[in-house]
Amino acid sequence: MSVNRKQELTMEQLAVLESEMQKRRKSVGLAYVLCIFLGGLGIHKFYLQETTQGILYLLLGVFGFISMIAGEFSSLVSFGATGNGLFEAGLFCSIALGLLILIDLFTLPGQVRKATESIENKTIDEILHTANNPSTQ
Repeated sequence: MSVNRKQELTMEQLAVLESEMQKRRKSVGLAYVLCIFLGGLGIHKFYLQETTQGILYLLLGVFGFISMIAGEFSSLVSFGATGNGLFEAGLFCSIALGLLILIDLFTLPGQVRKATESIENKTIDEILHTANNPSTQ
């Protein structure tokens, strides 16, 4: 917890920490906007520095969209004979992505809190490292 770690800092270091956190703090409102409008591309996950999950959302969204379009186009061209499997795979990916985004809508404030705390801990580490190694300033 960063509260215990803040006790290690001097008043000057606390001021630096607060200044850095003003720049780096994540916003719940922006996370919701990104989730609602660009959630299918995982942009809100990238914003919260959850790159692996962001890539998963991006792959599900792109593969789901392309598979559904290709499957539907294939069915239209061949009068329904082929393409159903591709469409169903795309539909499955889209449904999975939709469920993940729905879960995110309920858990986003906690995710933002976790990301902000992680950023604060990294910033405290940087401040303490700089204080312990004055040659790196």
